[in-house]
Amino acid sequence: MNLMQLRAFHAVATQASFTLAARTLGLTQPTLSQSVKALEERYGVLLFERSSRRVQPTEMGRRLFQLTTRLFDTEQEAAMLLEGSAQLARGLLQLGADSPYYVMPLIAEFDRRHPQVEIRLSIGNAGAVLEDLSEARLDVALLSNPPVDPRFHIVPLYRDPVRLMLPEGHPLAMGDAVPVAALAGQRLVMRENGSMTRRTVERGLAEAEIAPGAVFEVTGREAVQEAVALGLGLGFISAGEIRPDPRIAVRSLGDCAWHTDEYVLCQRDRRRFPAIRAFVELAAAA
Repeated sequence: MNLMQLRAFHAVATQASFTLAARTLGLTQPTLSQSVKALEERYGVLLFERSSRRVQPTEMGRRLFQLTTRLFDTEQEAAMLLEGSAQLARGLLQLGADSPYYVMPLIAEFDRRHPQVEIRLSIGNAGAVLEDLSEARLDVALLSNPPVDPRFHIVPLYRDPVRLMLPEGHPLAMGDAVPVAALAGQRLVMRENGSMTRRTVERGLAEAEIAPGAVFEVTGREAVQEAVALGLGLGFISAGEIRPDPRIAVRSLGDCAWHTDEYVLCQRDRRRFPAIRAFVELAAAA
């Protein structure tokens, strides 16, 4: 078996891009593509579904990626041991989060302790971040209410109450808190499917047997806040994500305890890597 072909495959699966994979390995894109094609032809398999927008592994590709991840993780661990980088003299840590507000203080402290470790951060909804962590495109993730999964090592970070956002001057903003029953018939602004805040709100409304009015769906918390500010509906936000905006009133939900729980996750069998272990231990002590 040709190790360079496996390395080319692994890079494409990790980056979900032939261009980025070639850049990572220091190869030209035609050379990288030929290596992957040669691997496919040698074994008579299709490893990627190629399109103009994104490269997706096939079922065979996903199964092979699980094996190459273990293979190159072991190689990396051996290199770290032999080169003395087990003490975090250098390295790369790829982080993902469903909000920048929770992860940034941890990154700042980690950077202070380990300035030679390069950090890359991607922000997305919880579903997308969890998928990237599952596929080893991320080392560590910060997520709200992740599913129980034996593949992951999960550390609780903190609990954050959900708040209601209203346009300034809205009748329901006159008091300090808004009863959940008052949401009946109200137009709501919700984030895309995959948002844990949305799941929390929808579950809470269902348990309270409250039917809101129309739902205006947008992508991203910034879009929710802008829609609320312009009077397109009422929105929801975790308390830790609130940023002052004179156009928006933020109120607690007076007769319920909706909240999101924030966790730090990594793949259980990758916890031994020094940078991953150090970040998870930092989060556990936060």
